[in-house]
Amino acid sequence: MPRRALFMATGANRGAWYAGLMGPLKEAGIDFELIAGVSAGGIAAAWFAAGDEDAYIDSWRQADPYRIALHPALSLGRRRTVDHLIETITLETMDLEAARTSTVEVRMAAARIVAPGLPLPKFEMEVFRNREARDSPYFGRMLRATAFVPWINGLRTAVEIDGERYMDGGLVNRTPLEIVPDGVFDELWIAACSPSGKAELGRELARRGRSERLVVVTPGEELPGGRWTMDWATLGRTIAIGRDDMTRTLERLTAGAGDLVHGDDTELLERALDRRRPLGP
Repeated sequence: MPRRALFMATGANRGAWYAGLMGPLKEAGIDFELIAGVSAGGIAAAWFAAGDEDAYIDSWRQADPYRIALHPALSLGRRRTVDHLIETITLETMDLEAARTSTVEVRMAAARIVAPGLPLPKFEMEVFRNREARDSPYFGRMLRATAFVPWINGLRTAVEIDGERYMDGGLVNRTPLEIVPDGVFDELWIAACSPSGKAELGRELARRGRSERLVVVTPGEELPGGRWTMDWATLGRTIAIGRDDMTRTLERLTAGAGDLVHGDDTELLERALDRRRPLGP
């Protein structure tokens, strides 16, 4: 059985696409030792470790009543921010203890504030691990930190953990593959749903060593809605596309084959894979 890791990139509310990936992977018996992510991908990593696909999908369904208030221009001065939704929906729906104590290691990237600045502070990347969370509420703060979007939640606010302040990890890097150690796993699966992050993902792929097989999954068609779309009809369609994309990827997967890229425009990513550096000093 190959040793596998899974990484999921940013995506805002297009991250509903990640919920569609879980079912086909479970049905195919594809297991991961490590699941990592950033922002929406970090939230998804925790959901995958918790293992409840129905609850994950239902968390997106519950967001529908908040769809108007999530627009940046309409959310100022209101509690219906992204962070509020994570607190009242994700943290209430997810089995945090199951995710925290899972045999699967979870890593979530966040942006730690190291110095003031305008319009945003200066950041360094911080990687949270489920096994380092001392209890479920602490793990919940990690989830809030990886996806704390400042222009929605407020530029002067942040998530505080042990005296440090954190914001969305995508502010440092939208596809920080380095949080998955190179040369450890036989396969690294990468899922990315944001069209704006494809070039960044290509650069990250080119830096990976050649010791692992890469399976890169991106949407096979343009996802409906925008970054902050919250209506259930659109999110449900996004989830269905994710399920179809992973099903198609698994159909192409064969033991011992080379790298695999799925999506509607794979040329850039395939070129990046061709440029992968040799593993070594």
